[in-house]
Amino acid sequence: MQSKKIYTLSETKLAMAYFEGFMQEGRVLYATGSRHYVILNRFRSYEKNTKWGRFHCKRTFSQSSTLRIYILSKDAEEAQANQLNQYFHDSREPWPQKRACFEQEGAVFVNHEDVLLYAFSGEYLWIAIEIEDHEIEDHEIKPYENESHPVRTSLYDMYLDSQGDNFMQTFPEIYQEEGEFSHRYMSIFSSVYQDLSDKIANMDQYFDIRTTPMPVLREIAGWLGFEATGDFLEEEMLRSLIQEIYQLNRIKGTKEVLRKLIRVILGNEAFSETFIIERNRLEGYIPNDMQQTYQKLYGESAQDVTILVKIPENEKLQQQVMYLLRQFKPVRSRIRLVFCQRCSHLDSYCYLDYNAALAQKGLTSTDQGSRMNGTVILQ
Repeated sequence: MQSKKIYTLSETKLAMAYFEGFMQEGRVLYATGSRHYVILNRFRSYEKNTKWGRFHCKRTFSQSSTLRIYILSKDAEEAQANQLNQYFHDSREPWPQKRACFEQEGAVFVNHEDVLLYAFSGEYLWIAIEIEDHEIEDHEIKPYENESHPVRTSLYDMYLDSQGDNFMQTFPEIYQEEGEFSHRYMSIFSSVYQDLSDKIANMDQYFDIRTTPMPVLREIAGWLGFEATGDFLEEEMLRSLIQEIYQLNRIKGTKEVLRKLIRVILGNEAFSETFIIERNRLEGYIPNDMQQTYQKLYGESAQDVTILVKIPENEKLQQQVMYLLRQFKPVRSRIRLVFCQRCSHLDSYCYLDYNAALAQKGLTSTDQGSRMNGTVILQ
């Protein structure tokens, strides 16, 4: 059986293609007109009579658009292949003539994102993609950067493989004739079988936290006793947490796990200015005239825990932190998360409006449980 080769259209490979009516951004082609086409740079297998497998691409465009994929494959000398490749990439040659070359010597597929190439063989392969929108004209297309007029058409995630139809080679030779009904019918199952084989062969990447897709990542988190449903956590944050989840589970319900979670989410710089205050440790240190103020900040129950973070208030970040803390906090405890704004000083750049007031410094001592925010003087 023929060994499988996969040709991925990377950003560099895509930049070598010839296209009109498109603009490239990374591995994506965005349309800029009502009629647009791209001729990919030639693919070469370095083997005569290579059996090509499948070409895949993803697209986004309106229902009135038509997608056509042109395929041309042949065995040729390198000089002849280079000459044909230059012709396809020559801006002086009109697209209708190039399209006619594909139609006469190759084939065309209409409105298919997956194209089976089992009937094509040859050392060289050329692919052209044309998209035609029947509703709008060129002058009606808006720049794709304009958010009020989003991109109507784009092509992305394109790749090609040259495995050939190995599935059919397991049948008796009488059923292997290309182009016949049995071959065309079984090609569908062959494609499904190859996709399944690829997933099984690459199963190890699903258990690598660095490469596994987000849906699988959330499933792995569930296996480890961590709820990660919804869109509370960004991908990088979730990957970092799962890498630490074993150690976090071992110290679940302790003050130390709260410290580690804050370090993972907020980073070392914010963690250095974060304080975790347990309400039961403040007994005897709260002045009588400050009871109500302390209760609002630190709670009334002995199970209350207040986390003071010295960063600007961020509602989304607060939801993310609380979402995680609730899963690892001690039983029966109630968590308060408080973002502390930095104080303004006369020697800093600050704006004093009608409602502003300068904080007055007061005397305190270290055994009074006072908040050290720059407005107190130690005795």
